[in-house]
Amino acid sequence: MKWLEIGRVHVDSISKEISVNLHDGYNKALNKLELFSHCMLFFLKEDRIEVYVTQILRISESKSQLNLKIPANDTDEHEKHMDIESGRLVDIKPYFPVEEVIPEAKESRNRYCLNYKDHIIGTYSVYGKRTVIQLDKEIVEHIKSESNQIQMIKKGDYIRVLWWFDRFDKDSFRKVRMCNPPYNDAPRMGIFATRSPIRPNPMGSTLVLVEQVDYHSATIDVLGFDGFLGTKIFQLMFYQPSIDKIEGATVPPWVSHWTGYKSFEQPKEIDLASKENLLSTLDFDNTDLYDELDENNHIENGYDDKEIHVYNAHIHNLKNISVSIPKNSISLITGVSGSGKSSLAFDTIYAESQKQFMDLILSNQMSNDTFSEVFVDRITGLQPSIAIKQRMLGANPRSTVGTVTRIADILKLIFSIIGERICPTCHCVIDDSNVCKNCGEILFDPTPQLFSYNHPDYMCQVCKGLGVKMRIDHEKIVEYPEKSLLDSASSLYGDLRKHRKKPNANWMRGEILALADDLEVDLEVSFRQLPEEFKQQFFYGSNGREVSLEYENSKGRSGIITRPVEGAVNLIERLMHDTNASRMTEQALKYMSKQTCSSCQGERLREEGRLVNILGYRYVEIVNLNIKQLRIWCHRIFLQLNKAQQDKTKMLFIKLNQRLKRIIDVGLSYIALDRSIPSLSGGEAQRLKLATQFGTGLTNILYIMDEPSKGLHPKDYKFLMGAIVELKNQGNTIILVEHKRSFMTIADIHLQMGPKAGRYGGELISVKNQQEIKKELECYAYNDGFDAIEVVSNQSPSEVNRIKTDFFIQMKKVTTNNLKNVDVDIPIGMITAIIGVSGSGKSSLISKTLYPYMMKSLGKNMEVTGHLESINGLESFEDVCYVNQKPIGNNSRSNPGTYTGVFDLIRKCYADTEQAKSKKLSKAYFSFNSSKGQCPECSGLGEVSVNMHYMDDLYVSCSKCHGKRYCNEVLEVKRKNLSIGDILDTEVHDLLEVFEEEKEIAQQLSMLDQVGLGYLKLGQSASTLSGGEAQRIKLAKELYKRECKKILYILDEPTTGLNEEDVEKVIAVLMELKEKGATIIVIEHNIKMIRACDYIIELGPTGGNQGGHIIRAGCQKKY
Repeated sequence: MKWLEIGRVHVDSISKEISVNLHDGYNKALNKLELFSHCMLFFLKEDRIEVYVTQILRISESKSQLNLKIPANDTDEHEKHMDIESGRLVDIKPYFPVEEVIPEAKESRNRYCLNYKDHIIGTYSVYGKRTVIQLDKEIVEHIKSESNQIQMIKKGDYIRVLWWFDRFDKDSFRKVRMCNPPYNDAPRMGIFATRSPIRPNPMGSTLVLVEQVDYHSATIDVLGFDGFLGTKIFQLMFYQPSIDKIEGATVPPWVSHWTGYKSFEQPKEIDLASKENLLSTLDFDNTDLYDELDENNHIENGYDDKEIHVYNAHIHNLKNISVSIPKNSISLITGVSGSGKSSLAFDTIYAESQKQFMDLILSNQMSNDTFSEVFVDRITGLQPSIAIKQRMLGANPRSTVGTVTRIADILKLIFSIIGERICPTCHCVIDDSNVCKNCGEILFDPTPQLFSYNHPDYMCQVCKGLGVKMRIDHEKIVEYPEKSLLDSASSLYGDLRKHRKKPNANWMRGEILALADDLEVDLEVSFRQLPEEFKQQFFYGSNGREVSLEYENSKGRSGIITRPVEGAVNLIERLMHDTNASRMTEQALKYMSKQTCSSCQGERLREEGRLVNILGYRYVEIVNLNIKQLRIWCHRIFLQLNKAQQDKTKMLFIKLNQRLKRIIDVGLSYIALDRSIPSLSGGEAQRLKLATQFGTGLTNILYIMDEPSKGLHPKDYKFLMGAIVELKNQGNTIILVEHKRSFMTIADIHLQMGPKAGRYGGELISVKNQQEIKKELECYAYNDGFDAIEVVSNQSPSEVNRIKTDFFIQMKKVTTNNLKNVDVDIPIGMITAIIGVSGSGKSSLISKTLYPYMMKSLGKNMEVTGHLESINGLESFEDVCYVNQKPIGNNSRSNPGTYTGVFDLIRKCYADTEQAKSKKLSKAYFSFNSSKGQCPECSGLGEVSVNMHYMDDLYVSCSKCHGKRYCNEVLEVKRKNLSIGDILDTEVHDLLEVFEEEKEIAQQLSMLDQVGLGYLKLGQSASTLSGGEAQRIKLAKELYKRECKKILYILDEPTTGLNEEDVEKVIAVLMELKEKGATIIVIEHNIKMIRACDYIIELGPTGGNQGGHIIRAGCQKKY
């Protein structure tokens, strides 16, 4: 801690006044302090802080001077004041009776001050429902060696806690002199007139009541601590009522209604069980709505129908394409993977829209430099564009449906405006004064942040706003109860048999042996057979009763350790709260599971936010409603509000209702507002993302969408297509890059790219208008084919199934997320398709249940998120390969070559050439990540970023290496007339010819080609790959490096982004895998892939709470 002296003090014993003269620059910090009758001075004397409470006589802000009164009623205190001149003044705080007056406090017999030089002596922590000061044990030992003051602290004491606001310990904060305090109607004032943490020395002071002192664990249980969890404490000192308690102290008018004393009454627990469930009285089946909330004011589109004209686009593989796209229409672009669809839509049209926008807002010079490389002659008629790409919504557990859609923001605002506040201490109603008339509790003005799970002031302090807390799990401590503790029944203690043979001073293991000897327990038996008394003390310790262990270490040193047994639970809890042992904390997490937070009961907020209600409906209850129910509640509750409440919130309710309707329109009415984003299925996340984009209310916008049907079941297409048509009707232009033929039914124009991928594509094969599209659909009589899928039997496994296999993975009574106690059998050695509409439970069954349990059976660390009664058949597998659509890398340096490892082989190949050897270029020179051979200008990226200010950074080709990534010396080394830079810029199927003589390289490249990725360039940045491409690269890597037998493959929509020709390639690879003995599970919507599977499991019938049932399961009937 760095202390700044803010002024000097002089004591006049004749006038009995204290004169404080502040140093230069602090005068403004005194502003409004004169409105308080008393203040507190904080002096640094030797190595501790002294606190003086004194009356304010006069303040001169211009002279930076205070005149204070010396108390005349205490001789000792007078001498104390005479001594303050020798201390350094470090802070001035106003005297708030609500913080400093404790009516019931008596004079302390023990006068103590716990501190140690300039060190932090402890932190404020929460253990379950206990609020504690956790002292640093090492510091405590130092304090004990100098004095035994810690023993003076007793239950029932009132003590002053001084702490350090470390997050505000910066020069920028220390220089602040004025602030706006969060008090109702408070003016701007000097920081010495507030208790703001932003001050010259960021220290805080509060009074607490000691509930319990545990000298062994160095913890002090307290009530009334006002700081944040993790607050750094540097001093504890006794409370002296005769000096610190000022009766009749006055405060400014804006806080004059505050309570005149500090209360230590414990908050009443919110009894959810006894609360009337008002939501159960709402008829959610009655969909009569209040018309005024359904107002939808469309902005008239003043633009006439023109066209977007593209002239000679030639980026990537495009071959001088020219095309006209009508405005206010839906244009569908199709073609095989790598044919140039995205190059036309995103890299040409969207990129040019960005360029034209930047031309308007940036200087010509910067614009010309930035966009010097142009891959299209010109584009006319362009509108402002929005690109909706295949990006995940995120994996942050704090992110919910409500936060992503901003619906929660509107709800928070409504509740903060008209919500009724309840005192968190006594549960009485609080009026607009923000002071409880019953117990005196003081609250600040309500703001939307009051309902934020992410705000440190308002989130539950125990679970940090997550609603769940990691709790120690007995089953994880003793993973193998059928074994004995001597034979590693618990990985926490490991092999105790070895320790028993050669005991040392390791008490963590030794205490178990000592406990067993003390209770005369035989540790040879399995853990299950051990007596309950031993198990209780094994987990929770001996409650202070000491046991002994004799030991002798390898160096011959021997002794006897006598101590209480700490117990596994207490040990893990201690490791979790030891801030100096992060590695040990990670280790402790292995023995913990998520459980509903006991403090907030899963409601994620502090009591103040949890109790706010509108006509009895609490915010935390409303956010748990699904979208349909929430919309009905909005209409019902608005009609029950009084006129003043309606006037304040009508526009908010209308805006809220419109957003809810958009989500309902895309078929997500069943999703709860508070549902975590990571728990959504791929299809649900995709539709939610589109609903959020569609809800902007903008017109005359060009929307470019990359495969919006990704993750959707064909039955869900109607919701998405309806939303896209509505977007067009609002006066917008839509370009869809899509493979699903269903979307041809809403298209006004169909552009087909091809004829093949890579250098064999890039041509505009055909352009069809609406009439021609209609004829094509009639000719092919398009049908999604799902109704034609037949299974032999709904009973699984049936006798027919057993013809193919006698072995199944059997999961019993699965209840993960929305699964309804289902029993599932998955045949081993076959290809099984898991199908069903979005949100029906496919991911819950496979990704959240089967995969985690499979990992656990292989002894791999993974938190089991699924819930089931039993699972059998996993012993048939030696490994699992889970291939999802997450990116293969988080930066532009990752590419297909580096991820699969084939580029490492290619680098060695170049290093072995005669040219490289003559130049003494090792393999490292051919890595674009190494400073040895990379281009110094772009550091091996081949491109440089340009700051686009209001938009994402733009990347343009490096002017020095022209995108080749390497320095000239490396690029001079050629193999078949190709440099290493050329290799990265070449497509995979062309590289097969280049490396046909290199067997290992050719095999890896061939695998990429087999899964339909022959069109990719080896050095294509991972950040530009679609989810489907990333997944197939992972699949190719797995297929190359593994023996397939006894491996379970789980593939999440492997056909994403593929046309029918490419789907057949993936099917062929999977068939080959099956022939080699692999078991394959695909979560899939593509009808061609599903028809190729042996076994079908369909979940449904719909999504959310209405899903989670097994609709049909069995071998597919093939013709």
